[in-house]
Amino acid sequence: MSLEQIFPRPGGDFLALLAGLPKHLDAAMPMRRQHRRELPGDIRHLSHLLTDERGDLRRDYLSDPAALSAYMRYFLPWNIYRLGVLFNGLALDPGGDNPDETTTIVDLGTGPLTTPLALWMARPHLRRRKLHFICVDRAQRPMRLGLDTLAHMAEAQGGPEGLKPWRVTLVKAPLDARLREKADLLVVANALNEVLHRGEGDLLEDAGALAGHLASSLTPTGQLLVVEPGIRPSAHLLSALRRGLMHRGLKPLAPCPHTEPCPMSGRGYTAWCHFNFDADAAPGWLKKLSEDARLTKENVSLSFLQFSAKGRKLEAGVGKSLVRAVSGPFDLPGADGTRRYGQYCCSDRGLTLLSLPRKHLVPLPGMLIEAAWPETPITDAKSGALVLPLGHGPGAVPASRRGTRPDDIDDDDDWDDELDPALDVELGIDRSKLPPEAQAGARPRGKATAKPGRKPPRLPSERPAERAPKPRKPKAAKQAPEAMDAAKDAKAPRAVRRARAHAEDSTRPKADPAVIPAGIPADILDVDNYPDERFEESTGQQPVGIPSRRPGKKKPGRPPVKKVNAPKSAKGGKSAPKADSRAARKAKKQKAK
Repeated sequence: MSLEQIFPRPGGDFLALLAGLPKHLDAAMPMRRQHRRELPGDIRHLSHLLTDERGDLRRDYLSDPAALSAYMRYFLPWNIYRLGVLFNGLALDPGGDNPDETTTIVDLGTGPLTTPLALWMARPHLRRRKLHFICVDRAQRPMRLGLDTLAHMAEAQGGPEGLKPWRVTLVKAPLDARLREKADLLVVANALNEVLHRGEGDLLEDAGALAGHLASSLTPTGQLLVVEPGIRPSAHLLSALRRGLMHRGLKPLAPCPHTEPCPMSGRGYTAWCHFNFDADAAPGWLKKLSEDARLTKENVSLSFLQFSAKGRKLEAGVGKSLVRAVSGPFDLPGADGTRRYGQYCCSDRGLTLLSLPRKHLVPLPGMLIEAAWPETPITDAKSGALVLPLGHGPGAVPASRRGTRPDDIDDDDDWDDELDPALDVELGIDRSKLPPEAQAGARPRGKATAKPGRKPPRLPSERPAERAPKPRKPKAAKQAPEAMDAAKDAKAPRAVRRARAHAEDSTRPKADPAVIPAGIPADILDVDNYPDERFEESTGQQPVGIPSRRPGKKKPGRPPVKKVNAPKSAKGGKSAPKADSRAARKAKKQKAK
């Protein structure tokens, strides 16, 4: 049974605001034409600093105007896109319990106010609540630019009142700064990976201390949300932070469906908890800028944690478990050779491998389902995960998707027209939201369905029992072996023909003295013991058994002159060679005496 989806498709209002973000950025941070032409290169350079060249990244890298402009116009919109989709999926509702009272939201490592911008754009009902944002960061200028962008957007949406009743306080301080206010919602987005990246030992120690600091900054009913890039080091960091938060009495809300140790910590070569979702809904200007910077995105990824002191009141039924889908679908060979599809998930039993008979039945990443375990689950030999099969068996075909078959299903799939309400409940499919044909169980297309303009398929009774053999094409008459060899030799290259001639001459028997041509001495019988020049000089004929040589062509003109390099002096220039050395002249004089 499907319970929630934390990565839904973005709404139209959110996408419209994101499409109009460049004009608000230009109002807060104008850019010259020359700097706009250099923007793709600056984006690519900053991307390298934030990923594979992390050692060269300075702590105050946003103080550079080029890096700040690249972050504001590329990284900020993509971060807003990620957070906006996540905020909708998590249904963040700060101040929902007390709408008339002021709710405090602390944003640590806010940068250019990424979290307030994402909340304004993705959660429109929060624009009329009394929210007090305390934005904390080391750099003051990015926060000022983010506040100007938010104010310009709010004025365009809400008129002269602008951000009211929102109130934003900017605090220049590090992440571990002690604040007087306690947070009803504490958000740390894309900030920890820039601080805790010195090594594994420091990472675990700092994560425990950071967990205590974050837990002490919350109200008794407050929530904590930590969002990081979907890479292995970030997942390892969040796994260590998760353990520290649970030691301090906080309970996970998402994505963890349990309170057991994390089975996807990313330590070593193990799997890490991260989610990928589609980026096709992003605005066109952002995709174009990504292509110009050669950073094309087909999907975006992130890792996150949501904790609170109260926890969530969601329990699975008897004999069932809450399972969170994490990875995308992949091919999974069945036990009897049939094709199945797998997906890595997280459950209270550890790493789980979901097994389904059809690809379009695999849950989307981030979906939470309720499933029943078999009595004796098997273990996957490759990953060590427990296999959780769903469906009617390895080769069965679920009936819950009749009439909504996608294009990636093969035509030879065994589809029947009977509905199965039990499987609909198991997979969390609401048939009332499907088209009328799907609700009735009809299949609009398939292998046995007649298509306009085509002859309908015949029934098995109408087909002939035995098919007539297909007429064979007459083969061309075979040529004689000699003619075929001659044709092949004629088409062969010159070098191949020479090699064949040499091979034939070398295998030819030696000549008998009685048939030696006139002019060759009788005592010369073994011609292989003599060089070619003797025969050329004495007889003018080529001996038997030695391949013929083509005479070299002489070029007209002067005879070739052998070039001799002149000796060089100690200084590197050319000089005439000396007749004799001093020792040689002295020896000549002594010999003359």
